[in-house]
Amino acid sequence: MNRLSIYLADGTFDGPITMSSPASSFTAIRVRRDDMDQYVEDLNKPGIYLLLIGNDTVYVGQSGLDTIGKRAINTHSGSIDSSWHTLVAFACKETTISSNELLYIENAMCEYAHANYPHCATTSPAKANCNTAYRNSHYHLGSSSIHTCNAYIKDILFYIQHFGKSIFVLPENPDPDPIDDEHHALFYFKSAARDTDGKAVILIHQGHTRRRKTVLKAGSKVSTDVLTAFEGSERVKELRKQYENEGKLVNRVLQVDISFDSQSGAGQFLNGGSFDGNSGWKTVNGNVKLKELL
Repeated sequence: MNRLSIYLADGTFDGPITMSSPASSFTAIRVRRDDMDQYVEDLNKPGIYLLLIGNDTVYVGQSGLDTIGKRAINTHSGSIDSSWHTLVAFACKETTISSNELLYIENAMCEYAHANYPHCATTSPAKANCNTAYRNSHYHLGSSSIHTCNAYIKDILFYIQHFGKSIFVLPENPDPDPIDDEHHALFYFKSAARDTDGKAVILIHQGHTRRRKTVLKAGSKVSTDVLTAFEGSERVKELRKQYENEGKLVNRVLQVDISFDSQSGAGQFLNGGSFDGNSGWKTVNGNVKLKELL
């Protein structure tokens, strides 16, 4: 593809981006969810779209008989509707593109997403069916249509490569409750048995070992389940469900910083079991237990 035109709406790669080429049958648009109403005309076309969740999860979809703009804001499974922040659309200039062709391209893009991003939130087609052999036999397309679809796929991948790392545009989150810079430290906890890995900012200036403000950082991965044999298990289950519904916890990974009243409470939420915050949390740089700093 040659003569690629890139339009930066606000002059930077952080804002909306539109890419097009006279050699391509698609136009690429990346726009934050809150700004979609400014791109109604551009999205009023059939095509393929990605919904970006957090900074590592992609949902791949296709417009079917509708338009990208309408399909993107329709209902999706799970917590996708409440958690995606950015739309990356590949609008087809050919309005005669068929539903089966779109399904074929969607399958290929799912294969790409599974191979290139930590998480792909699309469940249909299943990951095991995202391959050339399956899509060549499953979508009832002739050799000419398959050839055309593969050309379309190359166009879309070309656009994605030019987005590069900037494909993920995270919404600005308010800072967590302020913590005195002179009296806090960054701690971590990791458990292979519980498949847990998290970091937290914890106050350390108080002269006792009891409850202290703790901010569990975005990117922390919570355990797969919550054990029942500890005090507070129901509270942890309710909090996790609440944050999943709000899009703050996606695929066990926190999307935003979460504040807790105690170091142990944050650890229970992370590890899904009993947790001694003074012993469990260790400094990131020195591997020193919290209790040794009190």
